[in-house]
Amino acid sequence: MPELPEQLDDLRLRRWPRRRDERLQAWDAADRYLLKTLQEQGAGPATLVVNDQCGALWLTALRRGPACSHGDSWLAWRAAVANATDNAMTLPEAGWSWPWQEPSIRPDQVLMRVPKELSLLQAQLAWLARILPEGTPVWLAGMDKHLPPNLVPLMETYLGNGRAELGWKKARRFSAVAPGKTLEPAPEAALVSVPERGWKLHTGAGVFGRQHLDIGARFLLDHLPRQVEGEIADLGCGNGVLGLMLAADNPRARVTFCDESFLAVESARRNAALYIPDPDRCRFHLGNGLDGLEQRFNLIVLNPPFHRGHAVDDRVALTLFRHARRHLADAGALWVVANRHLPYRPPLRRAFAQVDVVDGNAKFIIYRCQSSMS
Repeated sequence: MPELPEQLDDLRLRRWPRRRDERLQAWDAADRYLLKTLQEQGAGPATLVVNDQCGALWLTALRRGPACSHGDSWLAWRAAVANATDNAMTLPEAGWSWPWQEPSIRPDQVLMRVPKELSLLQAQLAWLARILPEGTPVWLAGMDKHLPPNLVPLMETYLGNGRAELGWKKARRFSAVAPGKTLEPAPEAALVSVPERGWKLHTGAGVFGRQHLDIGARFLLDHLPRQVEGEIADLGCGNGVLGLMLAADNPRARVTFCDESFLAVESARRNAALYIPDPDRCRFHLGNGLDGLEQRFNLIVLNPPFHRGHAVDDRVALTLFRHARRHLADAGALWVVANRHLPYRPPLRRAFAQVDVVDGNAKFIIYRCQSSMS
């Protein structure tokens, strides 16, 4: 494991979940640039960190003074907690806040990684304008290849000011000061249509499939099984469309909506309250796949991601396949919709006794996987 650069002191950081052969670093030059800025220009001891990946920003800021970390990702939170333990650090009890909870400190400055999704960036800028005292410095950074071209205009819209600064090691910093009031409200939750049901699904900022129903999910919707009883899991639920359809068509089943995104789980919770009348038939799990759940499922549906943030990483899907295998009931089945070009059939065949192709088209394949031969 490589040592961290001097701006991260002597911390040793790893991603979560822990892997022996992890190929992705737990920090990058954007983290280093923000911490370099904090060291050279910090306005005071208290720091609010937004969108930290694995604790590089939060843990370093805590060595300087009070610090609170704010984000949407359960995996980012869990990585920071584990890394604090590894570095013999004690995190403050109220040191983490989920969207859109108030931070536990009055920050002297903000360090913010630019999020991948534009809608989440807009919502977070509007949130900062509302909660921060006027004049609080806000520093944003990201890797050049991932930055939106309209970042400065967005900062001007929501914060009233903003400027791009010099690049450094393929990262770029942006700076602004908080206006102390809301200048432009955050975008409303998007409404994604499911026309065959007359549904309008609320989809929060940054949640996958915010603009329209994902075409892979659309293909799987047309093939979902019926007459399922018992426990169903919508693994990586997003706004919950697959689980909602299964709940509606299988009245003797209970659905657990699972995601590592807080805003995704909240979107699914809101949509279930609208379209599934019996609240006892829906459960919600924020975490790493199915970790932490005790029940076994008669059906698991999965439209797996193949990115971790901006990085392509097919091992996210491979991890979820293993979770599904461990949590399937006897005679239970995992249904996976996958991009045709992704090589998922070999790992599925290694994980499950029986793997059948339900259907396919030019872009997608649907697999049905069981732990025992039928």
